[in-house]
Amino acid sequence: MNIILSVVVPCFNEESRFRKGLDHYNSYLKKQKYLWELIFVNDGSKDKTLELMKSAQKNNKNIRVVTYRQNQGKGYAITRGVKAAKGNIVLFTDIDHSVPIETVESFYQYFEKGFKVVIGSRRIKGANILVHQHPLREFLGKGFTLLVRLLVDWKIKDVTCGFKAFEKCVAEKIFNKITIYDWAFDAEIFFLCRKYKIKIAQAPVNWSDQKGTKVSLKKDILRSLFGLIKIRFNDLQGKYL
Repeated sequence: MNIILSVVVPCFNEESRFRKGLDHYNSYLKKQKYLWELIFVNDGSKDKTLELMKSAQKNNKNIRVVTYRQNQGKGYAITRGVKAAKGNIVLFTDIDHSVPIETVESFYQYFEKGFKVVIGSRRIKGANILVHQHPLREFLGKGFTLLVRLLVDWKIKDVTCGFKAFEKCVAEKIFNKITIYDWAFDAEIFFLCRKYKIKIAQAPVNWSDQKGTKVSLKKDILRSLFGLIKIRFNDLQGKYL
């Protein structure tokens, strides 16, 4: 039978937040009349995250676990999860559910209109930021988004919102070409969409900052800048053909 929705959730040392996240996703998905799967990706966690994932999997046939020993970064975890997904629509999101999972319902209208990728945005009409990030983190996020808009695609208003959905065939094409797994991971997705002429819709979301982020500002901002340069070199070298 055909799986309609795959939800991919990357996790690294999320022992303290996993159960709440599981309850959030499971309570919504189990009410749906279509077939779905919830894919947790263990990104080399050193705590009890994997143990909790396996326990959840035993109790629910719709839950799948992807795991590996060495921490590789959020982008890598998402890529592994997306490649394992079987749904017609593949959504990746976060264990902290900064964007509520029921938001995906508003995405379907865009797919019906012919868009192949739908991304959550906090910067367009209809969006609401209910709980803001720390001012510095928010400022740097906006700065990175501006860089991506200038260098990759000016139309994209919000690069870093971690709630993005893809038609399965498009997800396969994009994620087989991904090479960057840090903050610039999203920028590479947008670059590939533009290169392959894939239609992107930006959908407004309600978003709340959650404690427990694994982002290291100094390290990840610097990596993201190198990542943007790498995208250009990859393209010049024909790696995206």
